[in-house]
Amino acid sequence: MGQSGNKAVRFGVDASMDCFLDENDMPSTNISGGLGVRARWGRQDQWFNLVGGLRYIYGNRLSGIQIPIMLNANLLRGKKVSGYLGGGFEFDFIGTYWGCMKVQAGVLASEHLDFRIFFKPYQGDLGAGFTYYF
Repeated sequence: MGQSGNKAVRFGVDASMDCFLDENDMPSTNISGGLGVRARWGRQDQWFNLVGGLRYIYGNRLSGIQIPIMLNANLLRGKKVSGYLGGGFEFDFIGTYWGCMKVQAGVLASEHLDFRIFFKPYQGDLGAGFTYYF
């Protein structure tokens, strides 16, 4: 058995909050919460991590299942902490809406904790999320 920090694939639980912007690009009262599961391929000390998952979002403006697929570049890499920029697509099956591009910035603290902020331009969605990887 290897050390826990040498795992190339980790699975985790995720919580997030989406704040939809109004017509003046200001935060509105349209807030949604999300819960889900995620998988991350790659460690925090590597250049790239591929992240995918399944998330249920619930709120006034948007409710349903979403499937994010993201590629993160760990631009500030350390043995225990790294900072990343990432992008990808978040698919969903909510009405006639099929998903949108998503950009994010975050911090991987140890192999277990992931804090991020994200923006989805098509939806006008600014949010934050936290994942705990086992």
